[in-house]
Amino acid sequence: MDFPRVADALRWGEEILTAEGINGPRIQATLLLGDAMGFNRAQLLANLRDPVPAAAADTYRRSIRRRAAHEPLQYIRGRAPFLDFEVEVGPGVFIPRPETEMVVEEALSLWQPTAQTPWAVDVGTGSGIISIALTRARPAGRICPIDRSPTPLVTARRNATNLGVADRIAFIRGDLLSPLGADQHEPDSGVRQTVGMVISNPPYAPEDGRDVDPEVSDHEPREAWAAGPEGMDAYARLIPQAANLLLPGRPLVLELGYGQADLVTDILAGDGRWQEPRILPDFNEIPRTLTVQRA
Repeated sequence: MDFPRVADALRWGEEILTAEGINGPRIQATLLLGDAMGFNRAQLLANLRDPVPAAAADTYRRSIRRRAAHEPLQYIRGRAPFLDFEVEVGPGVFIPRPETEMVVEEALSLWQPTAQTPWAVDVGTGSGIISIALTRARPAGRICPIDRSPTPLVTARRNATNLGVADRIAFIRGDLLSPLGADQHEPDSGVRQTVGMVISNPPYAPEDGRDVDPEVSDHEPREAWAAGPEGMDAYARLIPQAANLLLPGRPLVLELGYGQADLVTDILAGDGRWQEPRILPDFNEIPRTLTVQRA
C-alpha cells in the first residue's frame, strides 16, 4: 500500500489501531510514522500533504501492525521517556512508568550525598532510570544499581553511557541486596557507612497476572512484575535486607502497588527496625511512594 500523503498514512494507522482498541490511536500513529520518516511530531504535522517514501511506508506498516497486536509502543520505538530524558528499552526490559518519576522526586528530597555517604542503592534497576535520574540530579552522588537479570543491566549500562553518567554508576548483578551481604546479616561496617539510601521499584503484582494489563503480562519480563501469590514477596525480602544495610536515620524509598500500602506498612512494623513510614499518593490518588527511615 502506497500513501500519497502523510495525512493518508496517519488516517490508515489511526483506523487500524482504533479497530484493535488501542488508546490514543492518533498520537501513536503520529509517533510511529514520524519515527519511520525521521521526523519529530511537529515536522510531521507540518508536512501532511507530502508523500511517504516507500521504505518509510514499509517500516510504518510493520510498526502499526505490531502495535495493533498490542506490543508495547515503547518496544516498537525502542525508547521511552522519563523525567527530562529518554532511555533505550526493548524486550526483556521493564518499561518506565510516570509513577516512578514521583518516587525519584521524593527520594531526591531525602538524599544529599556527602563524601562520607556518597552511595545510593537502586534495587531492581531495569532500564536504569532511577539510577540515571539520581545521578543527573546529584553530581556528588554515586549509585549502585542491582538487577538479577543480565538483559536489563546491559541496557541500563548503555543508557547510562549514552546520558554521560556511567562513570558514577557501579552496576551489579544479583538478587535484591544480597550482593552487598545484606540477605542474612549486617554487611561490612565500611559498606554500611557509605550507603545513604536504598530505593526500589520492585515487582509487586501477583504471579497469576490477575489485574495485570495483558500488554504487560504478555510482553514485559515476568521477573519485573510478578512477586509471589499476592505480589508481596519482594517487599517481604527487601525490607529486612534494607534494615541490615542501612544505618539509623537513613531512608528506604519504595514504589507501591495498588492496595499495598497497609501490607507493606505491616511488614515494616513486623521487622521492628523502622520509624513511622510516610506514604504519598500518585496523580490518581493511589498510595504510590513509601519512605521510611531506619530506626
